[in-house]
Amino acid sequence: MTESLNVIALISGGKDSFFSILHCLRNGHKVVALGNLYPAPGSGEGSGEADHDEHDLNSFMYQTVGHTVIPLYAQALQIPLFRQPIIGTAVQTAVSYSPVNTLADSTTLKSQPELGKLDHGVDETESLVPLLERIIAKHPTANAISTGAILSTYQRTRVESVALRLGLTPLGFLWQYPVLPPGSQLSLLEDMESVGLDARLIKVASGGLDESFLWQNVASKLVMRRVERSVKRFGTDGDGAVIGEGGEFETLVIDGPESLFKGRIEIQEQDRRIVREGGGAAWLRILKARVVMKTLGETMEEDCRIPTLLSPKFNTVLEVLKSDLEDAGTRIPVGLTKTPSISIAQPHIQSPSLKEQERLIHWTPTSTETPQGLSVTEQAESLVSEIRQHLKNSSLQPSDIVSTVIILRSMADFAAVNKIYGTLFTTPNPPARRLPPPPSTHLTIHLTLHRPSPQEPPRKALHVQSRSYWAPANIGPYSQAISIPTSNPTIWTVSVAGQIPLIPHTMALPPDTDTSSFNFQAVLSLQHLWRIGSQMSVSWWTSAVAFLPRASASASDPQRAVLAGRAWALLHERDLNSEEGEEEERDLWEEKHVVGMERRGAGAARREIPDWEKVTFSGGGAVKEDGSPTPTPPFWAVEVEELPRGAAVEWYAHIGVGVVGEPDAVPIQIYPPIHASAWTIHQCRFGPHLHSVLMLHYPYANSSNSSSSDIIEALSKGLAALGLGSASVDGFASYVDVSIEGLLRSQGFGGVVPCRRYLGWAGAETCVGFAV
Repeated sequence: MTESLNVIALISGGKDSFFSILHCLRNGHKVVALGNLYPAPGSGEGSGEADHDEHDLNSFMYQTVGHTVIPLYAQALQIPLFRQPIIGTAVQTAVSYSPVNTLADSTTLKSQPELGKLDHGVDETESLVPLLERIIAKHPTANAISTGAILSTYQRTRVESVALRLGLTPLGFLWQYPVLPPGSQLSLLEDMESVGLDARLIKVASGGLDESFLWQNVASKLVMRRVERSVKRFGTDGDGAVIGEGGEFETLVIDGPESLFKGRIEIQEQDRRIVREGGGAAWLRILKARVVMKTLGETMEEDCRIPTLLSPKFNTVLEVLKSDLEDAGTRIPVGLTKTPSISIAQPHIQSPSLKEQERLIHWTPTSTETPQGLSVTEQAESLVSEIRQHLKNSSLQPSDIVSTVIILRSMADFAAVNKIYGTLFTTPNPPARRLPPPPSTHLTIHLTLHRPSPQEPPRKALHVQSRSYWAPANIGPYSQAISIPTSNPTIWTVSVAGQIPLIPHTMALPPDTDTSSFNFQAVLSLQHLWRIGSQMSVSWWTSAVAFLPRASASASDPQRAVLAGRAWALLHERDLNSEEGEEEERDLWEEKHVVGMERRGAGAARREIPDWEKVTFSGGGAVKEDGSPTPTPPFWAVEVEELPRGAAVEWYAHIGVGVVGEPDAVPIQIYPPIHASAWTIHQCRFGPHLHSVLMLHYPYANSSNSSSSDIIEALSKGLAALGLGSASVDGFASYVDVSIEGLLRSQGFGGVVPCRRYLGWAGAETCVGFAV
């Protein structure tokens, strides 16, 4: 159980904001105040409207239809209500939001409320600031804010921007709710029905809905099925229309469970008037409403359902791991999971011109100051200063950084380093990041940058900072994922942050209650990786590493690496992936209003990782469904000193291959592994990229088993087979046994992550791995 938060609940009158409040209560939080934004007098269509008149702004950000009923919620819920007029318009229409470009700050809005009617430079999002500041002044213990965003990145990022500026934790328990188990678009409405929410359709705008739907309870089985049948004729399965995410309808909640609603709102038929707009849209003007208080205990209540933590696919993986352990007598022997035996072939050569074509820059800044005698704060300040200067000299911006690797000497340094590192980024969507802390005596930051060309589309990002049931929030200077285009318009490369097994809605690790805890943490963090990848259109992971904290004396064997490898392999089995596909998430507002926004959902409504339709193997055509072996991206595990929050595992995928649209040819080619006496090479080609993974084998595991010259010779031969030298791998994903870190640095190798122990696919020790 996490700490109880004191929540300010934003309400619009609609079903989602009230259902989100119920989830706040279900998770042990307390709602201290309600907040609402409503149309300023005279801001409706037409002129001369009085303050009490009903009108609808059709705001991009806020539901305003039915706003005259909002004052009654204070009585019905017995919670203080604060209201503020909406000031300004939708000035910033990009998906993400930054307050830097708005022309009025909160101080200006409070002192000159008329500004919104005179200056269209004020974004309507900023109306939240004075509202929340008023509430905090009256309720100084408030430390969180609740919102009902489900699929709209546009709405979520704006609430997050304001909340974090004011020191409030954003709670978005409904975020991606339709894709959570059981993964049905109707599951949200069905869960609302189960707790007794009464959400009346107060506006219909499109999707086959007409006036006959008005004032029907969408949280009732009969009506929700009728809505489903109607909207399916005009959309695609899973597009969010059945829950009104594309503006198909809006609702007004008039009753709910007694845990929230101490009174019900009554509106008689004669007190409702239909207002007809163009294009078939219609809404109800409320003339009169009242609250009827309930006799507490008059109804039986059911708690709102918390979605299961693991989806069916990942629960299957967990069950297989458990079965493997039982069959092996509680231990999986080393070597149970093996790389398939493939005849030796010649590797494909990595052409430097391809990387130049993609304008990828890998850089590891080295502070001019010696680390000795400097505090970690001083080291961080020095490195950040050097990064700023390097960016300036290269005509680059911090927003051009795609991903970073921060190597800490201790997790105790994280807060201090993070604060300084975060000063680099003042715009939305900072780069993806991972934090492997090896036994190091200094601070190192590896950067991957992308120099955009004027002709290419802008990069895409995923930066969810709200707590939800979907995946852990990233509150801080890093995003879940950054996607950049290649010269092939259908292929994007996706950098994903390292994923640890936090329970998303609590942001806490699972309790370590039994010996299966590692299995659960390994599978949960993989689910986070898969959900993020699905959101970013990933079809294939090129390779991955599982970071494992230093083993205790009782767990010093490589079994954890074998279990992690087994889970990774299971998720790439076609039979398992055919059981479940992730429903595609859409933001219909973005599709309609954001210039250049890719229209999603026009084709298949489900996406899987791996997407076997996008993969060929061994030059033998597309991967078949006849039971023949399917390729698995290379994986290895490395042991580090410790992980964030004391996690048992952190998963990091090197590159996600994002495929958008319908390419003319199968875009991802997987080549057979190439084995030599000292190394193995795995290769994958996608668009202009050739991704290569090189691993050195035992007995080159450490300097005690091999001489320095043997190690360098084996590594040099492996890189030479790829057409690379030591300088070519500086800054790429590279992992080395700590015993040979100094040796490699002395030979000109940079960008290395030193690890206490390096474990290959089946738990066997090795010493060096490069993902190039």
